[in-house]
Amino acid sequence: MEFADEVMASPRSVYFCFLSVAKIDLSLSDEVVAAETRRNAEHRAALAQRRQALRAEAQRLVSELLSCDPELTQIRLIGSVLPNRELRLDSDLDIAVDGATRFSQLFRIAEASDWPVDLIEWETLHPAIKDVVARDAEVLYASR
Repeated sequence: MEFADEVMASPRSVYFCFLSVAKIDLSLSDEVVAAETRRNAEHRAALAQRRQALRAEAQRLVSELLSCDPELTQIRLIGSVLPNRELRLDSDLDIAVDGATRFSQLFRIAEASDWPVDLIEWETLHPAIKDVVARDAEVLYASR
């Protein structure tokens, strides 16, 4: 007797067959959930590590930028590295400088970083964008 004949012969065997398949599906489901939970935890840890590394690089760049251009009046951290922003594993570091007199040299410093850095001249931003960015920006340096 083949399996199909057995199933047809006994409705009870269909029920037990269904239960066996359901148990397999549930155990696979538990494995998938556990794997996904692990993957999500690893991803969150990698994001936290990237945010920390980018913030450390921002702090390092502040002193280098100020050494190059002591006329800077403010250095702001903006963008996805800020708390409560969506950071990705390929996110860059966004820094806005105000009062730059040597922007091309500052730009070269940013380009020499081991991290991707977008250096922005504060004065060149549209006023509407400045308002939005200023609300969220973290001031890393301000002249007294």
